[in-house]
Formats: sequence, C-alpha cells, structure tokens
Amino acid sequence: MKLYTLKSVTDVLASGLIVNFKVTKVENVGFNEYEGNIFHVNVRLETVEGYRNKLATFEINSSYLDEDEIDDDETIEDYIESLLFSYYVLN
Repeated sequence: MKLYTLKSVTDVLASGLIVNFKVTKVENVGFNEYEGNIFHVNVRLETVEGYRNKLATFEINSSYLDEDEIDDDETIEDYIESLLFSYYVLN
C-alpha cells in the first residue's frame, strides 16, 4: 500500500483535475508522543473525463486536527472531509 502525504493530496485537489472526492475510511494506526494519534485516511478521488479515478491513502496525525471543532454528531471522516474541502474550494 502506497501512503501519500497530506500535501500531495491537497495539491491534487487544487490541481483542477478532481470533480468530486469522498473520505471513505479513517483508521487509527498508532500513537506517538510528539504527533499524537496517527491516522491512515482513504479518500476516493473522482477525476475529470480522460483521467482515471483514484483511491489514495494518506497519513495524518492528530496535531493537524483541532478536536475542539468536531461537533458531537460529526464523525472523524466528516471532519477530515471538511478540511480537505477547504483546500478544494480555496484553490
């Protein structure tokens, strides 16, 4: 399994080749005293016609997540998807 960085995924989102995306799975894979919880995130990327759709897995740690902003009825998948959406819309 190839792991991408958060930066590489956000660069692809900002490229204009992605028409839709969906976080499909978030798995807690460990804990580190410096970074906190480590997550593997699967995201399905739907591309413009002429390119292949992609399922990418990237690693993120809880230091990137502001857990105070997660609503009670919101899942971690929803929260990470909203973070990625901000890169998708702003770029």
